[in-house]
Amino acid sequence: MIEGNTSKDLFFKEIAILEHSMDIVNNEKYRDNELLTEYHQLTKHYNTLLTLTKKAFKISDAQSKNLKMRESEKKNLLDNSNQGFLTFASDLLIDREYSMECNRIFNRAIGNINILELLFPDNEEQNRYCEEVLKAIFVSRDIETRLLYIAKLPSLVEVNHKHIEVKYKMITTGESEKDNNTLMLILSDITEKRKVEDEVIYLSYHDKLTSLYNRAYVESMLPQLQSEASLPLSIIMADMNGLKLTNDVFGHESGDKLLVNVSKVFLSCCRQSDIVARWGGDEFFLILPGASSTVCEKICERVKYLCSKVDPDPIELSVSLGAATSEKLNTNLTSLMTVAESAMYSNKLMESKTNREKIILSLEKSLHQHCFEDIEHIERIKGAVIRFSEVLQVQLDANAIETMILLARFHDVGKAAIPHAILSKAGPLTQDEWNIMRSYTEIGYRMAQSIDEPVLAQAILAFREHWDGQGYPYGLKGEKIPLISRIFSILDAYDVMTNGRPYKDKMSKDEAVEEIKRCSARQFDPNLVTLFLDNLNYLIS
Repeated sequence: MIEGNTSKDLFFKEIAILEHSMDIVNNEKYRDNELLTEYHQLTKHYNTLLTLTKKAFKISDAQSKNLKMRESEKKNLLDNSNQGFLTFASDLLIDREYSMECNRIFNRAIGNINILELLFPDNEEQNRYCEEVLKAIFVSRDIETRLLYIAKLPSLVEVNHKHIEVKYKMITTGESEKDNNTLMLILSDITEKRKVEDEVIYLSYHDKLTSLYNRAYVESMLPQLQSEASLPLSIIMADMNGLKLTNDVFGHESGDKLLVNVSKVFLSCCRQSDIVARWGGDEFFLILPGASSTVCEKICERVKYLCSKVDPDPIELSVSLGAATSEKLNTNLTSLMTVAESAMYSNKLMESKTNREKIILSLEKSLHQHCFEDIEHIERIKGAVIRFSEVLQVQLDANAIETMILLARFHDVGKAAIPHAILSKAGPLTQDEWNIMRSYTEIGYRMAQSIDEPVLAQAILAFREHWDGQGYPYGLKGEKIPLISRIFSILDAYDVMTNGRPYKDKMSKDEAVEEIKRCSARQFDPNLVTLFLDNLNYLIS
């Protein structure tokens, strides 16, 4: 802005002339000169003109600064709009870029470069096609025709591994359509947007945990599978065994491992053309186009075999399978799926005893490895249980004795889900660690419920209850504690005391007897303690 010394510097000569003229007007020497009056008027006009000129310059300078500020603001907006703006004329050379985004998209300055070289550097066919369309746009004088040609240009291009959305706008710079025409390209980098969209599409048709196809994908593919090219078409329905138990005892993270492992087995057994999907929960769905019933049967056998070869983590991998095959085009695929599902549930029922035993063996193995439970301890307790039932004044039925034998095998199974650092800690547990430790009976309860052993579940849950009501988890007292649990707590305590643990020294027989007596009517049922001590030699023989 022109003001102060700047104004004087700019109009230095003019101001000097004005000052010199004013000196002449005021000089007594020229007072009688007949031209003085006219000269005086001329000086005043010159002063007025100079003043107006300075104001005009001041206004112009302010407008210029304002214009530059607005231009800067516009450029700043364009640079931060995440869009590139460029223009070119009929020679197809970039005459101007309007934002820094252009440089980022093309990784270089683009002035005076052919637009086709920028958009399609490695696609000669696309290059030729777009060149013809662009020439037609610039030759045409009809707006509608131009718009028709513009619609033929690609709206999405790939530049430097980026997905770029392109919009076109014709700009006429003269007063008529025959004057200078340029084409503006508005470029938007939608790479991240495409990634998100692709991920959404992927997740809409895939199971997030296993990366297998999901139910929605299978249902979308059914119409395409209803074709001669898919015949014969086989379907396998699979249901994982032991998932609920794993989730309940070892946590959902372990259950997720089972699901991932069985998914890998399915994929390794199927062909690339097959569809392997997680149907929901613990159910899976395998569609085998072009697979006869013989091929389908071999795949089922392969699945069973590979499951048996996977290391238990935490239990053995096991699935029940059902299959159905169609060789006719008019077969309803939904009905075929129902047949496979019915076969799967039928097989699951027939295999339930075997599967249950596999799960039990897996749990025992985990218990021995993780919880310092040795086979000798379990065998000693089983023998003591059978002998105690013989001397017990109340006759136990066969089911109760069987439950006590199972209790000998699984009374500590809940410890398999307790952190090893807590189980093996030599010193006293903190309150938080003790709270975690006390939860093992409830975990064992859920495990027994999962293998359909409700009586065993109640016995495990009450195993750490005390006769005086000071035990856990519910503080049951006296005969409210199941008889099986009361008997077993005495037998287990004595065996642990006289045989020790890796983290605890064993006691002598006399010391263990004194401890049992001390805890009578507190931890243990006093009547059962008396019966135990009276028959001790027989019980531990």
